[in-house]
Amino acid sequence: MIIWVRNIIFIVLILSAIYVLLSASGRRKQKKRLLSQYEAADATITDKDDFLAKGMIKYDRSMRPKLFLFVFIIPIIIISILIYLAQYT
Repeated sequence: MIIWVRNIIFIVLILSAIYVLLSASGRRKQKKRLLSQYEAADATITDKDDFLAKGMIKYDRSMRPKLFLFVFIIPIIIISILIYLAQYT
């Protein structure tokens, strides 16, 4: 039983690291997109910082950052199915 707990903790730590990397990468790419949109548009419309802040707020409310949570959900479901099949078949 202790081995399972140790493995689960190890898996959660790895998935957390992957989640942080994906989240940071997604935010960085979104910020690059916003900067290119700002440079392509008329720069006198708004301040650059305001434009980036509003764009990042929209990004945070969108579905894309929430999809990164599947980094946790899908592997845990797969592991649960494998454990069930190993124990009860």
